Amino acid sequence: MTSLGVTSGGDPSQWHGSFDCVKCGRKRLPAVDFSANAVSKHRKDATKPMRCKQCTASAEETERALASTMAKLRVKESGTDTPDTTATHACSECKQSKPPTEFSNKQLIQKGPGKQRCRLCCDAGEANAAAVSKTSTELKLKQARDASAEAERTNDPCKVAVFAKEAALEAELVTGLKPRRMGGGRGRGGGVRGNSTLGRGGRSS
Repeated sequence: MTSLGVTSGGDPSQWHGSFDCVKCGRKRLPAVDFSANAVSKHRKDATKPMRCKQCTASAEETERALASTMAKLRVKESGTDTPDTTATHACSECKQSKPPTEFSNKQLIQKGPGKQRCRLCCDAGEANAAAVSKTSTELKLKQARDASAEAERTNDPCKVAVFAKEAALEAELVTGLKPRRMGGGRGRGGGVRGNSTLGRGGRSS
């Protein structure tokens, strides 16, 4: 099978997009390499710098290490061997009381008591969300590609709509934009006229 714009069946992370990461310097990355929030902000303001998921995770790890180092320095300067255990905050998820170094400033200041989550719980939540998102994306792509293969094999009269659905999903991962239906009518054979930015070529009826 072939397609216009990208190769069908390819890994979304290998597709060329139009987003650049200001941290690692990689260019022409697809939207799937960035968080949905980062893509949304960039759509509203094209001058807003973007950091890919990989660089964001690395920066968070560096922030945690720095916070831990600073806490140890403060303890050393105070002349004590252990941190002040009275200055603790309760994590709303794991319910454990931890020192402020175990929380990000955002969680302590913006969220506050009753809503704040420690770094470990935040990291676990983000990792789980990323895994779920990746699994969901892979499943949707597999289902769309299987449907396209079956439509082509059986010469389904609605196969144009099936191909368009697969192409639209691929385009969404590259551009970060959800497809919009134009016209809303049906063509001959019951096929919905799509508005995908990517199409398939070289198909025979």
